[in-house]
Amino acid sequence: MLYSTSKRSILMTILYTKRLYLCFAILLWAQSLSAQTNEQWEGVGIESNYFHSNMMRHSKKITAPLAQNTSAFELSLTKKFKGTRDWQIRRGYPEAGVGLFYLNYNNRNLYGEVFAIVPHLRLRIITKERFTWSLRAGMGFGYVTKPYQRVPHNNLENETIGGNVNNFTPLQTDLRYIFNKHLEFQAGAHLIHVSNASFRRPNFGINIWGVQAGVRYFPVTNKPQRIERPLPQLKNRILVYAKGSIAFIEKDMPDGGLNRVYNAGVFATKRYLGKNKVILGADYTYNTAMYANLKYNQRHIGEENKYSSQSSVFLGNEFEFNRFGIVLQAGYYLTKIDQQTEKYYQKIGGNFYFYKSEKGILKEGIFSLLLKAHTNRAELLELGLNFGF
Repeated sequence: MLYSTSKRSILMTILYTKRLYLCFAILLWAQSLSAQTNEQWEGVGIESNYFHSNMMRHSKKITAPLAQNTSAFELSLTKKFKGTRDWQIRRGYPEAGVGLFYLNYNNRNLYGEVFAIVPHLRLRIITKERFTWSLRAGMGFGYVTKPYQRVPHNNLENETIGGNVNNFTPLQTDLRYIFNKHLEFQAGAHLIHVSNASFRRPNFGINIWGVQAGVRYFPVTNKPQRIERPLPQLKNRILVYAKGSIAFIEKDMPDGGLNRVYNAGVFATKRYLGKNKVILGADYTYNTAMYANLKYNQRHIGEENKYSSQSSVFLGNEFEFNRFGIVLQAGYYLTKIDQQTEKYYQKIGGNFYFYKSEKGILKEGIFSLLLKAHTNRAELLELGLNFGF
């Protein structure tokens, strides 16, 4: 047994050593770019992180063994903004990037592995001399190799993930040490959520938490020359929006058909500090999966539509980054669908502004992608279209 464990440790060491050599090869290639130094490469770097985690039992219904000593590896491209756009200055010169993730749950027969691509944003909380404390948030898509499956390869024990394609959301905070203008080292803590928002069932989702460490390399410099200038004063305007969205869910039985969930409503926003919005609104949701269930079981005969719909009010906040926004919402149900026990819900996601104007009747046009959940249980993923006046 000791020999087997030792042999496994040696193999894992060789595996990660190979990955480390690959990273260094990429860094050396990046170094060659410095011979062609120009302003557009200032603040552009390559980041590598290693994550060590454990799975959380966030629901009593999860009976399968928890994944322990999981490991993840990330390689990403990152950019420090220097203030070429107004929003970059308003946001205190943030960072953005896109990363490739590999996640090994340390139980391949049950949970498999995850391969993901994740755009992310990093905000500095405190900076002092060579140290920076920051917060990074991302949301992307991941491919799970071993979801719940009945045929052709039985995997009924994995009740957490019902399909191959999933949402992959890493949240992390770290303390970074700036070694010189090319190298930075970081370490911190993280939470990674993997779920398909009930697009395929079962879907409790997997949450893992732990610590991570990494290094960042900038071929030119990690201190781009910041642009400082006075910014135009933006009015703390109030806008009123019409909204609509659609989601697809698999109801009750795994491998069943997809049902549509429609949502429509109105909400208002008030801008503050020139970069955030507070949100207040109301909406109405119609769930065709519940309608089909009521029809099949002959419940609430003649009132199926009534018990397949719910209405709510919600309060939230949006953090704007030019044409993108990070949205956080909390809602309270005024009416409920059949057999619903939850009183509150939460939404997290993003907005993309395909139209923005300070003047005219139509001020904003937005595509939205929001994950709706009840505390630790994801319900659905909304694809929405909003117009602000």
